[in-house]
Amino acid sequence: MIQIALKELRVGHALARSIYRDTGEIMLSTGYKVTPEIITRLSGMGIDRVWVHEEGLEDLENEDTIPEIVVNQSVLLLRKTILSFRSKIGLGKINPNETPPSPEQILSKPERVKEVFDLAAFKKVAADIFQELKRADPSILYITGTRSIGNFYQQQSVECAIVAAFLAKRFNYSPDEVEDLILAVLLMDIGYMLLPEHLLNPMTKLTLEELELKRRHADYGFDILRICNTSLICSNIALQHHERQDGGGYPRKLTGSNKPPVRTTGSAPKGSINRFAEIAAVALDYVSLIAPPPGIAAQTPIGSIKFLVRLSGSKLNSSIVETLLSMIPVYSAGDRIMVTTDPTGELIGFVGVVTKPNTREQNRPSIVLIYDRAGKKIPAIKMNLWERTSIDIKEVKLGEVSEPIEEAVLYSE
Repeated sequence: MIQIALKELRVGHALARSIYRDTGEIMLSTGYKVTPEIITRLSGMGIDRVWVHEEGLEDLENEDTIPEIVVNQSVLLLRKTILSFRSKIGLGKINPNETPPSPEQILSKPERVKEVFDLAAFKKVAADIFQELKRADPSILYITGTRSIGNFYQQQSVECAIVAAFLAKRFNYSPDEVEDLILAVLLMDIGYMLLPEHLLNPMTKLTLEELELKRRHADYGFDILRICNTSLICSNIALQHHERQDGGGYPRKLTGSNKPPVRTTGSAPKGSINRFAEIAAVALDYVSLIAPPPGIAAQTPIGSIKFLVRLSGSKLNSSIVETLLSMIPVYSAGDRIMVTTDPTGELIGFVGVVTKPNTREQNRPSIVLIYDRAGKKIPAIKMNLWERTSIDIKEVKLGEVSEPIEEAVLYSE
């Protein structure tokens, strides 16, 4: 199977992974043959990439960090919990003639907020993710999720929690700290629950005033979590996950020292970023690069590495970035590649996918070529690049040749 851009989806393509509605039910099952109407529906849902079966790739299986079903169930539970909260505080389906309550009005009734906010649901998701990660290899990250408009923030928070947990393990955090961090990252954008509906569509173009209100989610999230008596880890991450090492973040313009995010003796310097929040910030920026909202080109692993290096030190904690970079595989099974060098000239521009990574020499994986330079399907050409040393490849984005990193859009701000 292979992940392709929606614009590459052809009538008759068979789905290799089920597609779910935002409400959690299966809309299209594995094996479903695509029709023109379905392509239109998927576009309307904001789904811009899907997994399909492709001749020559029958044996290819992507390597999920945790099972897809666990991720989907987690996203669904978070969505239901958030929609229930918004409905109970008066932000559900609102009569056009009614003025919805402002975040400040909602927070002025802390007992009501505490009563209707289902913290237990978030704790359940955190526990489920924690149990799955016990069985995962903590040295390599695989994030392959598909984005949809309706569940964008829930999908993002689950994947950020996974990345943050892997980082915490690499810094030898205790199991309790790892599980606390997972919960905190799931909750870090909880302040969005108080915002008007139109601000929650990740594809909406915002005015400066709307952008400023959206940035207030950090303060609102902190207030909600303090009302609900969550741990300091949770409230600090909600408040500080957009802070930057050079003091250029928000909302408090805190600074960092770029030191490893480990426990130290004595109190932290005044005005410094919490170590858990520093991990959350790196996780968020990485996930924002490789799995942005529908309509924004996802960065390849190599592209994300280049971008993170640029942010390291001034924006993101350099120690955490360095650790994350060691966990990002240069090539994973299913990655799209293009031949750039071939002494015969015959294969230059041919496109295929990685079938097997090479842990010893990551730039020389096993590949299979399935499209010619004109984008036409060809009989599969399989090769091991550690044997074919005269052939070089580069990553390409779904549906297009890779763009320069300067054109990347970082969707964590």
